[in-house]
Amino acid sequence: MPHAVGSTDSSDGLNAIAQRPQDSGEPTEAGALDSLVAAEQSLAAETGEVAQEAHTRIVEQQRVEAAEAAARAEREAKRWLLPLDGYRITAGFGAGGSMWSNRHTGLDFAAPTGAEVRSISSGEIIFAGYDGPYGNKIVIRHWDGTETWYCHLSRFVLRSGEVAPGEVIGRVGSTGNSTGPHLHLEVHPDGGDPVNPRSWLEEQGVSV
Repeated sequence: MPHAVGSTDSSDGLNAIAQRPQDSGEPTEAGALDSLVAAEQSLAAETGEVAQEAHTRIVEQQRVEAAEAAARAEREAKRWLLPLDGYRITAGFGAGGSMWSNRHTGLDFAAPTGAEVRSISSGEIIFAGYDGPYGNKIVIRHWDGTETWYCHLSRFVLRSGEVAPGEVIGRVGSTGNSTGPHLHLEVHPDGGDPVNPRSWLEEQGVSV
């Protein structure tokens, strides 16, 4: 029996329906894998950013701490202090008397024989030896060019090299032109003529 125009065979329709792809609404295995890879890549990127930020913070903190340590070390190296403890002043700068051919050019700190004599700041020992009326003498050139003399020592602890503030360089004695154990301290700014050690130290914030 002839088919009507526009009609289709029912069996053909069923075949077409059977061959049509079915969409279950669930991701395919390949799609799930792509999503997992993308998530892992995103997590790795975020982790990398966090790690980089942490590293940057650590490096910056280390830089700040290093700068602070350097500043502290510089301040420590440039501080001034007294050359010994347990002393009494027995002769001031400019004093006269039969002990000196001219005016007294330093400050005398009387102390027991063997008491520790310390560098009053950082610098370099440029002389250590016997020097006539000064007896055993050490000369230090400091970081600002000032030279200090430590005289009448009983012995040397250091004879050369760099010294730090407060480092022991010798021992109190009575060598040279001396009537008793004491330290004769002289201060020579820029290696020139001596100045009053007491007033000079006080200008540096050190009370004698």
